Amino acid sequence: MRRREDRLQSVAGALLLLLFIVVVPVAVMTIGGRVYETETRVAQAEAAQLHQVDATVVEVGKTPLYAPVTPAKVTWSDPDGTAHTSDYQATGIVKTGGTVKIWLDSTGKVTHPPSETRALSKAVLSTTGAVLAVLACCGSCYVLLRRVLDRRRSRLWETEWATAGLTWGNHGTRPDQS
Repeated sequence: MRRREDRLQSVAGALLLLLFIVVVPVAVMTIGGRVYETETRVAQAEAAQLHQVDATVVEVGKTPLYAPVTPAKVTWSDPDGTAHTSDYQATGIVKTGGTVKIWLDSTGKVTHPPSETRALSKAVLSTTGAVLAVLACCGSCYVLLRRVLDRRRSRLWETEWATAGLTWGNHGTRPDQS
Protein backbone atom coordinates (compact mmCIF):
# COMPACT_ATOMS: atom_id res chain seq x y z
CA MET A 1 0.00 0.00 0.00
CA ARG A 2 1.69 3.12 -1.20
CA ARG A 3 0.25 6.53 -0.65
CA ARG A 4 0.20 9.33 -3.14
CA GLU A 5 3.11 10.97 -1.26
CA ASP A 6 5.21 7.81 -1.61
CA ARG A 7 4.59 7.67 -5.36
CA LEU A 8 5.35 11.39 -5.67
CA GLN A 9 8.65 10.92 -3.84
CA SER A 10 9.62 8.00 -6.09
CA VAL A 11 8.76 9.90 -9.27
CA ALA A 12 10.58 13.04 -8.09
CA GLY A 13 13.65 10.99 -7.17
CA ALA A 14 13.67 9.30 -10.58
CA LEU A 15 13.25 12.66 -12.34
CA LEU A 16 16.07 14.25 -10.34
CA LEU A 17 18.30 11.28 -11.11
CA LEU A 18 17.45 11.56 -14.80
CA LEU A 19 18.11 15.30 -14.70
CA PHE A 20 21.52 14.64 -13.10
CA ILE A 21 22.37 11.99 -15.69
CA VAL A 22 21.46 14.38 -18.52
CA VAL A 23 22.96 17.59 -17.12
CA VAL A 24 26.33 16.20 -16.04
CA PRO A 25 27.61 15.16 -19.50
CA VAL A 26 26.39 18.45 -20.98
CA ALA A 27 28.14 20.40 -18.21
CA VAL A 28 31.32 18.38 -18.64
CA MET A 29 31.43 18.96 -22.37
CA THR A 30 30.56 22.67 -22.32
CA ILE A 31 32.35 23.88 -19.20
CA GLY A 32 35.33 21.54 -19.40
CA GLY A 33 35.74 22.07 -23.14
CA ARG A 34 35.63 25.85 -22.93
CA VAL A 35 38.00 26.04 -19.98
CA TYR A 36 40.42 23.67 -21.73
CA GLU A 37 40.33 25.68 -24.97
CA THR A 38 40.81 28.99 -23.17
CA GLU A 39 43.66 27.75 -21.01
CA THR A 40 45.34 26.12 -24.01
CA ARG A 41 45.26 29.45 -25.86
CA VAL A 42 46.69 31.22 -22.79
CA ALA A 43 49.48 28.64 -22.47
CA GLN A 44 50.30 28.93 -26.18
CA ALA A 45 50.44 32.73 -25.90
CA GLU A 46 52.76 32.46 -22.90
CA ALA A 47 54.94 29.90 -24.68
CA ALA A 48 55.22 32.26 -27.67
CA GLN A 49 56.76 34.86 -25.32
CA LEU A 50 59.42 32.37 -24.17
CA HIS A 51 62.35 30.75 -25.92
CA GLN A 52 64.58 27.86 -25.00
CA VAL A 53 68.38 27.88 -24.95
CA ASP A 54 71.11 25.45 -23.94
CA ALA A 55 73.02 26.52 -20.85
CA THR A 56 76.14 25.15 -19.20
CA VAL A 57 76.04 24.32 -15.49
CA VAL A 58 78.78 26.28 -13.75
CA GLU A 59 78.02 25.44 -10.14
CA VAL A 60 75.71 22.99 -8.36
CA GLY A 61 74.29 23.78 -4.93
CA LYS A 62 73.14 21.41 -2.23
CA THR A 63 69.73 19.83 -2.82
CA PRO A 64 67.37 20.53 0.09
CA LEU A 65 65.59 17.54 1.63
CA TYR A 66 62.16 19.14 1.38
CA ALA A 67 62.21 20.11 -2.32
CA PRO A 68 62.69 18.05 -5.47
CA VAL A 69 64.92 20.71 -7.06
CA THR A 70 68.65 21.28 -7.23
CA PRO A 71 69.89 24.87 -7.17
CA ALA A 72 72.49 25.56 -9.83
CA LYS A 73 74.23 28.45 -11.53
CA VAL A 74 74.16 28.35 -15.32
CA THR A 75 75.72 30.34 -18.11
CA TRP A 76 74.67 30.82 -21.74
CA SER A 77 75.36 33.11 -24.65
CA ASP A 78 72.98 35.11 -26.83
CA PRO A 79 73.18 34.74 -30.60
CA ASP A 80 75.20 37.99 -30.66
CA GLY A 81 77.76 36.43 -28.26
CA THR A 82 76.76 38.18 -25.03
CA ALA A 83 77.34 35.85 -22.06
CA HIS A 84 74.81 35.58 -19.25
CA THR A 85 74.89 33.88 -15.87
CA SER A 86 71.88 33.16 -13.68
CA ASP A 87 70.52 30.96 -10.92
CA TYR A 88 68.51 27.95 -12.04
CA GLN A 89 66.35 25.41 -10.23
CA ALA A 90 67.01 22.04 -11.87
CA THR A 91 64.32 19.39 -11.45
CA GLY A 92 66.69 16.57 -12.27
CA ILE A 93 70.26 15.58 -11.49
CA VAL A 94 72.78 18.07 -12.85
CA LYS A 95 76.57 18.09 -12.79
CA THR A 96 79.05 20.89 -13.17
CA GLY A 97 79.97 21.23 -16.85
CA GLY A 98 76.73 19.58 -18.00
CA THR A 99 74.22 21.14 -20.34
CA VAL A 100 70.61 21.92 -19.45
CA LYS A 101 67.79 23.44 -21.46
CA ILE A 102 66.46 26.63 -19.87
CA TRP A 103 63.57 28.90 -20.77
CA LEU A 104 64.01 32.66 -21.08
CA ASP A 105 61.34 35.34 -21.15
CA SER A 106 61.36 38.33 -23.50
CA THR A 107 63.69 40.25 -21.16
CA GLY A 108 66.22 37.40 -21.06
CA LYS A 109 65.46 36.25 -17.51
CA VAL A 110 65.36 32.54 -16.67
CA THR A 111 61.77 31.45 -16.14
CA HIS A 112 59.73 28.30 -15.66
CA PRO A 113 58.94 26.27 -18.77
CA PRO A 114 55.43 26.63 -20.19
CA SER A 115 52.96 24.37 -18.44
CA GLU A 116 51.83 21.31 -20.37
CA THR A 117 49.18 20.25 -17.86
CA ARG A 118 47.66 23.51 -16.62
CA ALA A 119 44.86 23.58 -19.20
CA LEU A 120 43.79 20.03 -18.41
CA SER A 121 44.08 20.57 -14.65
CA LYS A 122 41.90 23.67 -14.71
CA ALA A 123 39.35 21.96 -16.97
CA VAL A 124 39.14 18.98 -14.62
CA LEU A 125 38.82 21.19 -11.53
CA SER A 126 36.11 23.41 -13.02
CA THR A 127 34.21 20.41 -14.37
CA THR A 128 34.41 18.68 -11.00
CA GLY A 129 33.07 21.83 -9.35
CA ALA A 130 30.17 21.98 -11.80
CA VAL A 131 29.31 18.31 -11.28
CA LEU A 132 29.39 18.73 -7.50
CA ALA A 133 27.17 21.83 -7.78
CA VAL A 134 24.61 19.94 -9.88
CA LEU A 135 24.76 17.02 -7.44
CA ALA A 136 24.25 19.38 -4.49
CA CYS A 137 21.25 21.01 -6.19
CA CYS A 138 19.59 17.70 -7.09
CA GLY A 139 20.33 16.23 -3.66
CA SER A 140 19.03 19.33 -1.86
CA CYS A 141 15.83 19.29 -3.91
CA TYR A 142 15.26 15.63 -3.06
CA VAL A 143 15.95 16.12 0.66
CA LEU A 144 13.67 19.16 0.80
CA LEU A 145 10.87 17.32 -1.02
CA ARG A 146 11.29 14.32 1.28
CA ARG A 147 11.03 16.51 4.38
CA VAL A 148 7.84 18.12 3.12
CA LEU A 149 6.36 14.75 2.24
CA ASP A 150 7.44 13.24 5.57
CA ARG A 151 5.63 16.03 7.42
CA ARG A 152 2.54 15.44 5.32
CA ARG A 153 2.73 11.68 5.92
CA SER A 154 3.06 12.30 9.65
CA ARG A 155 -0.03 14.54 9.68
CA LEU A 156 -1.97 11.97 7.67
CA TRP A 157 -0.83 9.21 10.03
CA GLU A 158 -2.04 11.17 13.07
CA THR A 159 -5.36 11.91 11.37
CA GLU A 160 -5.86 8.26 10.45
CA TRP A 161 -5.10 7.11 14.02
CA ALA A 162 -7.51 9.67 15.43
CA THR A 163 -10.18 8.47 13.00
CA ALA A 164 -9.46 4.85 13.85
CA GLY A 165 -9.76 5.63 17.54
CA LEU A 166 -13.23 7.08 16.99
CA THR A 167 -14.48 4.28 14.80
CA TRP A 168 -13.01 1.34 16.72
CA GLY A 169 -14.38 0.28 20.05
CA ASN A 170 -16.09 2.48 22.61
CA HIS A 171 -14.49 5.84 21.96
CA GLY A 172 -11.53 5.39 24.19
CA THR A 173 -13.16 3.43 27.00
CA ARG A 174 -12.03 0.00 27.99
CA PRO A 175 -14.36 -2.94 27.22
CA ASP A 176 -14.71 -3.85 30.92
CA GLN A 177 -16.05 -0.34 31.71
CA SER A 178 -19.00 -0.28 29.33
